[in-house]
Amino acid sequence: MRLAIVGGSREAELLTKAVEKLGVEIDPSAELVVIAPHPFDTDLIECAMLSAKGKPHILLQRPKWLPEPADNWHFANSASIAAQILESLKVRHALLAVGNGRLAPFYRLENIELMVRSRNTPHPPAPPMGKICPFFGPFNVETELKSLAENNIDALVVHNAGGQGGWPKLAAARQLGLPVVLIDRPDLPDIKTVTNVDAALEWIAASLGLDLCGQSA
Repeated sequence: MRLAIVGGSREAELLTKAVEKLGVEIDPSAELVVIAPHPFDTDLIECAMLSAKGKPHILLQRPKWLPEPADNWHFANSASIAAQILESLKVRHALLAVGNGRLAPFYRLENIELMVRSRNTPHPPAPPMGKICPFFGPFNVETELKSLAENNIDALVVHNAGGQGGWPKLAAARQLGLPVVLIDRPDLPDIKTVTNVDAALEWIAASLGLDLCGQSA
C-alpha cells in the first residue's frame, strides 16, 4: 500500500507519521495523492493538482482564522490592497508576516516603519524604514506581547494561513487591541478538501480498505 503526500506543511508531517504507523509506504509515484503544502504555496498546489489529474487525490488544508468580537481585523484579497488598508489606518509601526514575495507594496509606503518577519534565507532587503526580523519560532503569546511592545508595533499584517503556529501574534494583537490586516488565500480550482489530519486519514483508509480502529493522528 502506497501513498503520495505532496507538501511540507505541519499537517503533512503529522499525516506522514500517522500513515506510516498503518504500514502505508510514502512514495511520490503512488496513485493515491494527498496535497498538503502551506496554504499560501499556491504554485505547488496547482502543480500537484495537475500532476494528480486522473488519480484519486484530495487537498489537506487547515481552516482560515476567523475573527471574534474582540478582534479588529481588516481583510484584503491581495498584498496591494492590504498595503492600502495599512496606510489608511494611520499607524507608525507595523509588523509584516506575509512571506518575502509579498513585500513590494508595503516597501512603497511612506511614514510607516516596518518590522518584517522573514522565515527563509536569503532574507529580503531591509525596508526603506524599518528592519528585517529573522523568524525564530515557535512563538507564544507572552513572547509576542513582549516583541510588539519593544518595537512599538501598532498594527500587524499577516497572511491568513490558519493553524496554531502563527496564532500567538493574533492573540497578542487581540489583547492589545491592535488592528490586524489579513491577506486572504487565493482561490483554487475545485478540489475535494479536508481540513484536518483525521479527515485525511479517513479518506486514505476508505481508499485503501484500511481499518482505522484504535488509530489516531
